[in-house]
Amino acid sequence: MQRREKSLKGKELDIVMTGFAGLYGSVILAREKYGELRGRYPVSFLEEAAKQERLIWQIPEAAPAGKSDGCGAYFSSDFFEKSIAGMYLLSEGGVFAGLWNMGKSAGIGLEVSLKKIPVKQETIEICNFFDVNPYQMNSRGCCLLLTENGGRLKDRLAECEISSEAIGVTTGNNDRVVINGEERRFLEKHYEDALALLRGEDCDKKNENTVSYCNDRFRRMHLVSVRQRD
Repeated sequence: MQRREKSLKGKELDIVMTGFAGLYGSVILAREKYGELRGRYPVSFLEEAAKQERLIWQIPEAAPAGKSDGCGAYFSSDFFEKSIAGMYLLSEGGVFAGLWNMGKSAGIGLEVSLKKIPVKQETIEICNFFDVNPYQMNSRGCCLLLTENGGRLKDRLAECEISSEAIGVTTGNNDRVVINGEERRFLEKHYEDALALLRGEDCDKKNENTVSYCNDRFRRMHLVSVRQRD
């Protein structure tokens, strides 16, 4: 049977997220802002928050050298071609920035359920303390995957001990929407990174670099097209 390429636009795909929103940033804050946080939270809470670094580097593509346990068999080119239409690595600006950039780079719309985005309670507590949004917190180590069957992909990732959740779907329009109960929130073009903000770093410059890097990844991972059998 002949194989042909189709644009992602107009094709409904599941969006699967690996890892936990904002975990990278909250682990850093648990260490760097320990003194401030100690005034509200017990030592055991902060120690557990800092130890969660082990949950960050689950995806070899998203991990620095030596940080990932590896899952090469699952992320071979054959696996990508058959199961994954696209991959986007999260970083500065968190999940919200990543979803916007993914949609823009691939030329697609999306609908995501806020309640399905995986996030640790420790991350929520730390973000609440500093009055920042956990979904705008640096989420290095996480990635967004586009696939025709989110449940099946989640099962395969679980076989490799990679945490993931199906959080939404792509749509045929250009709307990028996060749904929370009855509320529909349209994603914005730019999100300041919560970690950089708390560190007093240049959020605009970091976000710019991330978008450029991830656009590169999109091209290499064939995010602008899907191969399917006729």
